Amino acid sequence: MSERKNNRGKIEIMADVLSLSTAGIKKTHIMYRANLSYEQILHYLNQLLGKGLIAQDVADSALVYRTTEKGREFLACYSRMSDLITDSYENAQKVPLLTT
Repeated sequence: MSERKNNRGKIEIMADVLSLSTAGIKKTHIMYRANLSYEQILHYLNQLLGKGLIAQDVADSALVYRTTEKGREFLACYSRMSDLITDSYENAQKVPLLTT
């Protein structure tokens, strides 16, 4: 899950929810761990369910959410993209800026 909790974009929030859901988790636990409001968690869960990135299961009489195979593929792509951006940013910090 990302370390920055404020000013996250939609894709980052979806990645956080998917990451939290890999082993199965209740809605309220996602809400608190991802630092989302009730309305936000409903919105993102509906989005992720609709895209087939997350699934609902019943475990011990409770509704839990689990990341699907498609959701794990999303996380792998997101992680790769994040690594590329971080690497590019770190490399850019080492290169002196050209001035005209």
